[in-house]
Amino acid sequence: MNILIVGLGEVGSYLAKVLSTEGHAITIVDPDLQRIRRIADLLDVQAVHGDGSRPEVLDRAEAHAADLLLAVSNDDRVNMLTCLFGKRMGAKKTVLRLRDTSAVRRSKTFFRKNLQYDVLLSLDDLAAAEIVKTVFQGQALGAENFAEGKVQLRRFQLPEQGPFVGQMVKDLKLPVGVLITAIDRDHEVIVPGGSDDLRAHDEVFVLGEPKAIAAFEKKIGARQAQARRVVLFGGSRIGLQVGQTLQREHVDVRVIVEDREEAEHLSESLKGVVVLHGDATDLHLLHEEHVGEADAFLGIAEADERNLMSCQLARTLGVRRTVALVHKPDYVSLYQQLGIDVAVSPRLLCAQRILGFVRSRSISTIATIEEGKAQVLELEVQAGSPLADKKLKDAGFPRGCVVGAITREDGTVLIPRGEDQLRAHDQMVIFVLDGVVDTVLALAGVERE
Repeated sequence: MNILIVGLGEVGSYLAKVLSTEGHAITIVDPDLQRIRRIADLLDVQAVHGDGSRPEVLDRAEAHAADLLLAVSNDDRVNMLTCLFGKRMGAKKTVLRLRDTSAVRRSKTFFRKNLQYDVLLSLDDLAAAEIVKTVFQGQALGAENFAEGKVQLRRFQLPEQGPFVGQMVKDLKLPVGVLITAIDRDHEVIVPGGSDDLRAHDEVFVLGEPKAIAAFEKKIGARQAQARRVVLFGGSRIGLQVGQTLQREHVDVRVIVEDREEAEHLSESLKGVVVLHGDATDLHLLHEEHVGEADAFLGIAEADERNLMSCQLARTLGVRRTVALVHKPDYVSLYQQLGIDVAVSPRLLCAQRILGFVRSRSISTIATIEEGKAQVLELEVQAGSPLADKKLKDAGFPRGCVVGAITREDGTVLIPRGEDQLRAHDQMVIFVLDGVVDTVLALAGVERE
């Protein structure tokens, strides 16, 4: 692929290194001449010096010939203009990286139509989802969050004497708001129909609302001791998102924030959550708040060093699990060597998600299962698409795929059944076997790379 990377921060530099070694034709753009020279000396890439949001710079970078344009600078405005101009100049696909997606969330269709991006990635959203996942790690064999945490995909192993073992899918009495999207049986992935049965030790992929999945987990007897008390240090947007998600999961959350204004803002946004104005590196405060009794301590403030120190102090007090936010990807391995259980790098998560898109050859892929045997796609129902205004059962989806969730324009989330009708601009989360990905993408009018 011809790939144009605009912005050579940690995300862009990492992508340039990995994608160039995989044989793609890479062009890099950045206004920092020293940074350009450093990357160009190390890698086999074409380099263009300049501001990627300016059409004449994109012209020199031959944006018109790009199969994929990655707008991944540290400036949201530069990335938005880069996507807009690049797409109008002829770039086939564009990925827009934003730090702040608050405005976009309020009017997704407007921004997608006018900025003309194909995929939107937010460092804050990716980091918040990953942090929440680490808090609940161990409850299920795996978990993914979609639709800002309103929909989850979890993987459970059915116990020997479970209530569903031996039953056909059509006969299962599942909690409302849950779908079994796939079965992993001896490393063979099956998207089940009504006549497929469940067997002991099957690993089932369950997609649905968090409360409904919790009910499913309880029903099969797989519910384990879960995180019930979490202490969170940091008042950033990531902290707010993590706090809101944990609160929805009925976790007792306490937040420590150093800045008084941020503490007041979080207190208003997180109703029912204790927000403390204080310093999480103050051992006396941690003792007073009984941090050592918490199931997890999350150091997710803006300063990496304070995240590291607060996590280490919490660990000495006996907290079961520590998670630290790391803004510099090179520090991830160092944190783990220093005893932090999980180090989360937003920039590394963003880069890895983009690599997943490129390697899967589908710009719509948001997760892969069993080394690519199945994929989770996120597709939009385009205005004028044959899918628009059709009932799901009449849409013509092939066997081997299931529409697990639909997000409407107004933000509501639906776990659909056959009688539910698709609408223009619906965002569908689809679980699909690799062999029918092309058919599903063609049905949705999406061109596979």
